[in-house]
Amino acid sequence: MPLSFVIARYFAYAFAAVATAWLASFMALSAAINAGFVYEASWGPANVREVAEGLARDGVCGQQDVPTAYRYLILNKDGYVLMTDLEGTRLEGAAEMARAALAADPGTVEIEGGGSGLTYAAFPLKGGGACALVSEYLPQWVSRDLAGLLPNPQNLMLVGAAGGSALALALVARRASRVISRKMAPLAEAAGRVGAGELDFAVGSTNVREVNDVLAAMDAMRASLAESLEARWAAERGQREQVASLAHDLKTPLTVLRANADFVAEELEDEKDADLAAAARDIAGGVERLDGYVRLLIEASRGSGGAERTPMRPAELCEQVLAEAAQIARARGVTLDAATGPAVAGAPEAPLDRTTLARAAAHLMANAAEHARSRVAVSCDVAGGHLVIEVSDDGPGFSPAALERGCERLFTDDSSRSSRDGGRHYGLGLHAASEVASAHGGSVSLANSPSGGAVATIAVPLCGT
Repeated sequence: MPLSFVIARYFAYAFAAVATAWLASFMALSAAINAGFVYEASWGPANVREVAEGLARDGVCGQQDVPTAYRYLILNKDGYVLMTDLEGTRLEGAAEMARAALAADPGTVEIEGGGSGLTYAAFPLKGGGACALVSEYLPQWVSRDLAGLLPNPQNLMLVGAAGGSALALALVARRASRVISRKMAPLAEAAGRVGAGELDFAVGSTNVREVNDVLAAMDAMRASLAESLEARWAAERGQREQVASLAHDLKTPLTVLRANADFVAEELEDEKDADLAAAARDIAGGVERLDGYVRLLIEASRGSGGAERTPMRPAELCEQVLAEAAQIARARGVTLDAATGPAVAGAPEAPLDRTTLARAAAHLMANAAEHARSRVAVSCDVAGGHLVIEVSDDGPGFSPAALERGCERLFTDDSSRSSRDGGRHYGLGLHAASEVASAHGGSVSLANSPSGGAVATIAVPLCGT
């Protein structure tokens, strides 16, 4: 069915409910009139002459003698007001007619229309004086006690009809919302499952045409998204397998390179050539690290890579960081100032990933050595429950853009820093270090030294990492 039919149906329900509420209120008023509890609206004007003649004949002792369908005014024979429940212009009109009736013959009843549904009647009273009655075209309570306790019956009917209409509309709206929600449930379910990444399911349907159109479009989107993601996953699997294969192929030449570097270092030590022996050892150490990186690359390409945190003393990590920093400094031809804070030696074990943290520090060291003029400083310390590794250089420092965005992936627009060899930058080193620090619950901060040069700091918590 079309959605317009559903909406029109509930509009019809609302109209019928409001009409029923008004009809019920009117019928309740009619029942009260038929039972003698209420004067009908025309009773006062229709019976004013009969009531006036009865009051003129029997006299008026108090308001209990006047039917509740009338307001009244009683004057004494001198024209002074004895009793009344009138006020304003109605009192003025009644007083004028009553004073005229003082001089009328007994039994005379003067009736006039006052407009706005009002009827005035005036007549002389037995024994002197005059009375004026004012009736309004409205239903009135027969009992004077009810008249003083309750609102006018017509007003009560209007309040009841309005309240009943509001209640009826609320019930219809509640019913409509539940029905529409039920018809929209398949759409909400489909959207939720697609949002959760679940794409292998059948989209439901309803008996509302427009909702089915949206569901059909969502099903087409789900199928297209599933196909797109499957193609992407297949491409990524192929890339990972290719990277794993290439990385595995690197292990053989790296093994050969490391063995030969160790051999050269041993031979040079025998020949007492310390500088060349140190360079050979650096090559062997670098190859060993490369072998570790290749292993991690293979594991990551197969989806099994990740941080491996094991309890270790920060002093061991700092020793490795400074050793690798020395190798990088020698390779780059810069002077290295290395320092370890006194708190490091006494720091207890903490769960840390030694490999990734050392690699992050190496990224900072390589970045500093690349931009330094002649000197790089590396320090390790423990402060405020954090392991702090600070790397600084005497280069031009970071640009304002680099201070703000230097740790973003592939950020290379640092015009204030140029490499010593003019090589190309890929914007990965600082980002990789930042990712490692974040994985440990820490961070990488960038600053410029007051004396010149850039300062990059890794800080990772030693507790709760």
